[in-house]
Amino acid sequence: MDYQKLFFRLNQKLAGSNLTLRLHCVGGFVLEYYGLKATNDIDAFYESSEKIDDLIKEVGEEFNVGTSKESWLNHAVGRVMSISSEKNQIVIFQDTNLSVTISPLESVLIDKLQAGRTKDIWDVAKIMQYLEITQPDDLLKLMMKHSEGETDPAIILEAYSIAYGKEALKEYLRKNPDLMRLLK
Repeated sequence: MDYQKLFFRLNQKLAGSNLTLRLHCVGGFVLEYYGLKATNDIDAFYESSEKIDDLIKEVGEEFNVGTSKESWLNHAVGRVMSISSEKNQIVIFQDTNLSVTISPLESVLIDKLQAGRTKDIWDVAKIMQYLEITQPDDLLKLMMKHSEGETDPAIILEAYSIAYGKEALKEYLRKNPDLMRLLK
């Protein structure tokens, strides 16, 4: 997905309608931005209106992205994820009428761990590698530092196994046998 072209065109349409929009993108799109995953849509927090939704739909039709049932830019983000503070957000597109930010990858990692979904384990493993988190302990410390939620240690260990191999997990568990009881 060439999001720069989509954002540029959306900015033009917003300008033509004398509207401004601020998007904060989350989820799979952040992983795509870092080259860790591909996605067909962009989940984002933004102030929606009928006119803005129409402009987004027009851009999708112009570039043949999204469908009549699911837009390329989706503000129907299921679970509310943590939104990083404004100072931590990363600006990835800025023009006259459109500003687009993403959360740091570390925030996405914490969101995925808190969600505790099996489907996110592969994403967690990719993020661990990208951020060079080489030990489950480092991830647990990160969770304690930035989160009040609980995380299933089995998810962390499974992601670690995917990221660094089963032998690395076996070695880690040999050094930390008390974790075995948490996995039963």
